[in-house]
Amino acid sequence: MKVALLSRAVFPLHGYGGLERHVAALEKYLRLAGCDVTLYTTPAPTGAEREGTRFVPYRVIPWPRRKGFTILDRDTNYLLWSVRAARRLLAGPRPDIVQADGGAGFGYALLAERSSPPLILHPHGMEEFHAPPAKRALYFPLRSAIRFAARHAARVVAPDLSMSEDVLSNLGVGAGKVALVPNAIDLEQIDREVRPVDLGIPPEARVILSVGRLEPNKGFAILVRALARIPKKDFLWILAGEGPERGRLQVEIEQERLAPHARLVGRVSDDELDALYERAQLFVHPTLYEGSSQVTLEAMAHRKAVVATRVGGIPDKIVDGVNGLLVSPGEVDVLADALVTAFSRGDRLVSWGAKGRALVEERFAWSRRVKELVRLYEEVLRSKS
Repeated sequence: MKVALLSRAVFPLHGYGGLERHVAALEKYLRLAGCDVTLYTTPAPTGAEREGTRFVPYRVIPWPRRKGFTILDRDTNYLLWSVRAARRLLAGPRPDIVQADGGAGFGYALLAERSSPPLILHPHGMEEFHAPPAKRALYFPLRSAIRFAARHAARVVAPDLSMSEDVLSNLGVGAGKVALVPNAIDLEQIDREVRPVDLGIPPEARVILSVGRLEPNKGFAILVRALARIPKKDFLWILAGEGPERGRLQVEIEQERLAPHARLVGRVSDDELDALYERAQLFVHPTLYEGSSQVTLEAMAHRKAVVATRVGGIPDKIVDGVNGLLVSPGEVDVLADALVTAFSRGDRLVSWGAKGRALVEERFAWSRRVKELVRLYEEVLRSKS
């Protein structure tokens, strides 16, 4: 089966985020399943080449590359790129099926004809539908484009059971068009042998780890205030990630007198990130809204107990009291209480971590998920013929 993937980013060329990692793993496991895969994406910042990849020029409108222009870029250049990528795809050898990520599917939905290969749309986290009102209003063009792509897709993927209703209500498609294909994790990548990394962490430190882009919706400022309420501050909180909220978080850490107990390490390498997961006793994801949450799966795959908010696809992964704790988003005192509860017994953290890993192996491993995805492709092709 020939599969074309449309995505603006892929790991490691464009970063280390959840979408980038998802696309890389999707491509890898489709190939392992015997599919002939071509990825259409934006040019690599380094100019690197990549086998099986077609780079389509991105920027038309030269918006400044700084905070405040990201939404304008997504509403214009991203959607224009999707049209150019679709033109290139349709001008070449036809695949059997096309899978696109969110707005990347707009151009294909716009240009494809009845005889064109069917489209599978994966909307991912749909943050543009959950942002605060002012930001959500600015995302109107992107939201409209994703809805357009969803209406013209053969199937729309719900990346978690908890997000199925979200897909239905926000994308305006019928239940018969929605296919539940939960996001997965590449356990082969997680379990690979890595070189030793010296993290400079005292051996006696109890490490709390968080990973994510430093943006307001990730809730890290809420976590700072929750950590400040823990009476016995015998922990070291490590936050891996970069973004526009870094300065504000550093100020919050100073104001809450947490500087001796917090470390913002910025963007780290794959080996360093794996080492941080292995060194941590607890993973905390305080996000205010979320899609599927790749970092939660990564923590579980590393056998870490998780404290996270009850949003997006996280409740499909964290079973409260079994492999971690779930809390309501934005509630400082509730989060602080959960952290104290989690750390009250070390053996509980070990047990929760083991159960989280078992859950990943059972439900969220790419080696299993790719079979479901290929079956979905085959079903769509049968229904078209």
